[in-house]
Amino acid sequence: MRLVIVEWLDSFGCWANWQPMNLDESPSPEPILCRSVGWLAYDGKKCKVIVPHISEDDPTQSKRQGCGDMTIPTKAIISISSLILPRKRRSATIPAKGLVRNAKSQ
Repeated sequence: MRLVIVEWLDSFGCWANWQPMNLDESPSPEPILCRSVGWLAYDGKKCKVIVPHISEDDPTQSKRQGCGDMTIPTKAIISISSLILPRKRRSATIPAKGLVRNAKSQ
């Protein structure tokens, strides 16, 4: 999987209550530009699926897991750009106390 940023158009607006249909007096309706970052889990012709949160694939613990997947219709996508990760950090096996101390010292 590669890490990507996707720029895409989405629908905008949803009145909570019944409203008069005065579209001539409102600003002209426009779709909204969205940006989403995640791992490209599926790259199909009709849609793309990105997942912002993934775990490492560790055979001693569990298989890779993901959370927060979003399916974006390909027709709504303006652009997809790959993001470059910084060099690989060591695995997060440091106890929480060590992480807290490190965070305070920065």
